Amino acid sequence: MDGNVFEVVDELFRRRLAVAELDPDAPLVNYGLDSVRSIDLIVELEGIFGLEISDEQAASMQTLRDVVTQVAAALPVEAGRGNADR
Repeated sequence: MDGNVFEVVDELFRRRLAVAELDPDAPLVNYGLDSVRSIDLIVELEGIFGLEISDEQAASMQTLRDVVTQVAAALPVEAGRGNADR
């Protein structure tokens, strides 16, 4: 997982779901995420990271790890950070 993306997403979800800690692999519904909060969080993620998340992508995000993976994959590759640096 991309560390910077994880930190931003984790902080956002903890703040919006009013929880102290999130298990990256636990279903987000266990923390009270409902469809309205989910839409709000997707819109906020799109604004923070400057990307678009499709309905299909959003539906596949069941855990914090899923969200981080989807967001990191949608981000453009920065100059100098190609596959050779991974």
